[in-house]
Amino acid sequence: MISSQEAMNLILDQLPIINKEKINTLQSVGRILKEPIYAERDQPPFDRVTMDGIAISYEALKRGVNQFSIENTQFAGDAQIALKDKNFCIEIMTGAILPKNTDCIIPIEWIKTNNGIAVLDTNYQPQKLQYIHRQGSDHQKYTEVLGIGHKIEPMDISLILSCGKKYIEVSSDPKICIISNGNELIAAGEPILPHQIRMSNGPAIMVMLEQQGFKNCEYIHLVDDKNIQQEHIKKHLICSDILILSGGVSMGKADFIPQVLQECGVKNIFHKIRQRPGKPMWFGIGPKKQLIFALPGNPVSTITCCRHYIVPVLQRACGRDFFIDEYVKLQQQIKFQPDLTYFLPVRLVNSENGEIKAYPVETNTSGDFASLIGTDGYIELVSKSNLFEESESIKFFRWKMP
Repeated sequence: MISSQEAMNLILDQLPIINKEKINTLQSVGRILKEPIYAERDQPPFDRVTMDGIAISYEALKRGVNQFSIENTQFAGDAQIALKDKNFCIEIMTGAILPKNTDCIIPIEWIKTNNGIAVLDTNYQPQKLQYIHRQGSDHQKYTEVLGIGHKIEPMDISLILSCGKKYIEVSSDPKICIISNGNELIAAGEPILPHQIRMSNGPAIMVMLEQQGFKNCEYIHLVDDKNIQQEHIKKHLICSDILILSGGVSMGKADFIPQVLQECGVKNIFHKIRQRPGKPMWFGIGPKKQLIFALPGNPVSTITCCRHYIVPVLQRACGRDFFIDEYVKLQQQIKFQPDLTYFLPVRLVNSENGEIKAYPVETNTSGDFASLIGTDGYIELVSKSNLFEESESIKFFRWKMP
């Protein structure tokens, strides 16, 4: 049996290269950028005014002028005008281009206007170039503002659009098929018998992947019939880039998945990881070099394995080049005897000193998915130790990968 780190390394050794496509920038959140984004112009493209008020020549102020006749008005979006008389001023709006011959903005709060004359408050001491967002101070024309491998977040959209990019090249959305197995599984809304359970793993995997930007997902459910499973898996191996199965990978008489996958031409890379939950996880490579993940059927195992292995691996396959490592402070001593890695759900609390505290939430077996409600993610208690002290810094994984 291999360690969790060995399992990850073996998966990464088989990493495919996901193709790229050009899509509308507004639809790109969650995708991985496949082209560099360069500034179309200086940003700001002009000396931009940041306060409503008046634009003046600072030289006049230094000469003792404190009353300024309003010569003109400059609105945001208007072409640049010029101050003709340096003893006068131009009424200015936030976002407007700085008028020629002016180099100081007096906010409206510090002036009184009467009969077209703006009088400066005697208690106010302006500074040259104040409230002026200088041209090119954010970045200059042709600067690379986002690089290949960047995961696009909502805040990036404004930046990309400001560079004039209505369409951008991103990683293609791989075709992912999610298959849950089990006679006992009944979909929500359908009549259910006392010996049956609700179908949840497959939909939960699909939602987790969609939340991470993988929208091209299909979900199906199969009963515990080897022939039926083989028929459907063969079909989806032809049309899918990634195959994720839930259930049927343990040692029971109805756990056909490892054998079915082998008979469908899938090469097994590993089966079973020295971890809790998710020990029976299976991984292999399909006939077209697809990644094939077969996860244990218990809900906590399924969700944890999906988050820990599948999500980051898919993002790497799409070309993501940066991942955030997070650490938290454990709030109670944990003793753990078995020689395996323990993925323990935790609830986070932010302290006043900026420390992030992690409170463990024990699950009542790996079938207790309700215990995950209210948790923020899980900590990784590595197998090299069996004692983890209170206030120890531990690596943390959010359910939603940052």
